[in-house]
Amino acid sequence: MNQIRFQVQLTADWIVQYANSIHSPLQRIGGALIAPSTMPVTFWRMEDVPWFDKAEIWIHGAQQFHHHAPLRAGMNLACELSLVKVEQKNGRQGVLNLYTHSLICCHEGNPIAVAETVLIGIGEMK
Repeated sequence: MNQIRFQVQLTADWIVQYANSIHSPLQRIGGALIAPSTMPVTFWRMEDVPWFDKAEIWIHGAQQFHHHAPLRAGMNLACELSLVKVEQKNGRQGVLNLYTHSLICCHEGNPIAVAETVLIGIGEMK
């Protein structure tokens, strides 16, 4: 299984906590609290992702974010995380496993944010 679907309820408290953790100023539009643009990378850490070995150490590689609209407190997002590519490369520390992911988040049936993330694991794939 290389795809999972899950729901995310964006709360003001969660946005404040995340913004503070990355030292990002809080922003509002029309009184609504807005999530920092990088917040979608935290969404799928709440889920049990079947292709991850939880014992492996993961390093963030590349990240890209595309937003169709701001993520606001109170939104209920339908998210789909897909593993789109796996490749191995030889590095100075040994074999590197690069896992490319796509996270698509929709609000009320419309895409609102897409995050592309490469996570790097070290060692032979299991």
